[in-house]
Amino acid sequence: MGRYVKKGYKKQKNVKKRESKGEGLIDLVFSWSLADVLNKDLYKAKVKPIPEIFSSTNDYMDSFINPLIEETHKGLFSSIQTVHRAPTREIWSVDMSRPPRYLYYNISFNRRRDAASYEPKFGDLIALTDVRPKCMEDLHRPGCPYLIGFVHTAGESGSEKMDIRASKFIVPGEYGYRLKYRKRRSLFVVYLTSMVTNLRMWMALRSELEERNMNVISRVLQPDSTIEESCSKCLSEESNQAVKSIMENAISSFKLDTSQWDAVSSCVATGQCQHQNTVKLIWGPPGTGKTMTVASLLFVLLRIKCRTLTCAPTNIAVLGVTSRLMSLVNPALEYDTYGLGDIVLFGNEKRMEIDDHEDLFDVFLDYRVNALSSCLASSTGWKHNVESMIRLLEDPEEMYRLYLEERKKEKNKADDEGEKEEDKSFGNWMIISNEDKDEAIHQDSNDVDGKRIWWRKIVQTWKENKKSEKKKKEEERKRIWRRKIVGQTWKENKKSEKEEEEERSKRKRILECDKREEKDDSTRSNKV
Repeated sequence: MGRYVKKGYKKQKNVKKRESKGEGLIDLVFSWSLADVLNKDLYKAKVKPIPEIFSSTNDYMDSFINPLIEETHKGLFSSIQTVHRAPTREIWSVDMSRPPRYLYYNISFNRRRDAASYEPKFGDLIALTDVRPKCMEDLHRPGCPYLIGFVHTAGESGSEKMDIRASKFIVPGEYGYRLKYRKRRSLFVVYLTSMVTNLRMWMALRSELEERNMNVISRVLQPDSTIEESCSKCLSEESNQAVKSIMENAISSFKLDTSQWDAVSSCVATGQCQHQNTVKLIWGPPGTGKTMTVASLLFVLLRIKCRTLTCAPTNIAVLGVTSRLMSLVNPALEYDTYGLGDIVLFGNEKRMEIDDHEDLFDVFLDYRVNALSSCLASSTGWKHNVESMIRLLEDPEEMYRLYLEERKKEKNKADDEGEKEEDKSFGNWMIISNEDKDEAIHQDSNDVDGKRIWWRKIVQTWKENKKSEKKKKEEERKRIWRRKIVGQTWKENKKSEKEEEEERSKRKRILECDKREEKDDSTRSNKV
């Protein structure tokens, strides 16, 4: 094993270390020992109040570096305190990455899992331990020192593999249960926290974003003397007076307080000015209604047909603003969901966990594309359904004749259950035909061969539906049978228990009578 370790180390040592964006923060987190993580005052002296005046944009960016590091440290400290409740997953094997990179490994999981098993995601910070941790000390045990990693790539949901960058060297083949490994030491992955949001902030502050635009920040950092008053000329124009009226009517029922109302009206008024490009900052402590203010502003911009892009550093924030906006828009709709076409929510479906937000399905881009593709598809969409109805109305006799012909052919192949239940009305067949999904219905409506194919597919669909119904009925009969068997067994058990109870009571009464007789006999003998 010693020679193997030495060879593996040399192989990785010769690999050129490549740095990727955001790894400066990861390197810093990896440099912390467990004692450093548990030290609450590690960065206390380095975090200074944010100044009100900055000499440059770089000075402005640098002032947020230490607070971000402190926030990352506090988040990791909190996660390690509750590590006994963290999701875990047993590791099957640890191999060097391909192509080899220093401290990069490919991890395979044990396929056995439960509801609390860890599911890897990009950006996760994990700990590697030889036991499932029950306390913080389990992260730093004799023979298994404190070791953490960063998830670089993870497969789809349910995947058994992931690629990580580790804080220390791991001996390939030292862990896992593959037969080719001589040693079989257990190793577990423990979820600590997600680094995605902090890495995005780090990249923005450290100038690691490609083609970043500093115009907005430069505008915010301008001295107060350069900030002009609201343009009275633009605000006095007739068109802007109409906008003001629309705004007042739109948000009059939202119950905004004075500060919220002023923030919305100020942003709308500034947006109508043609002479300035002003940045507005809506600030407030938690719980002061910032999300409601932003949602109300977006509602007004929607009403005045102003194209707006809304961004946030986290998916949770985007979903929160969108949900609040939908709660304002839905009551104002006159015809169901008609009017939501101007609202589009897009992002990573998996990371946003959009399936847990049914109220946002109507505006999520991927769901909207799927709905439109179904409506516009040549074999299932609106055009196909209209053409099907036209065929029936133009030549009903021919269509009915083809229907009977195809029905006669399929009748010989149908199973017994299908033959008993195939006497259905022609109208029901036409309803089924609208759900046909075969791409062969592209031929000319006057072509007899096309009509034959069309009806053949209808019959095929009908047959599949019958088989499905038969299967459901069979399952229902099995359920009824199981309920009867279980019920009968339960009754028999109850009856048996009742008989045993009566038998026990009878024996008890007999025993009591025998005792009384023995007592009476003893009393009579004493008197004699």
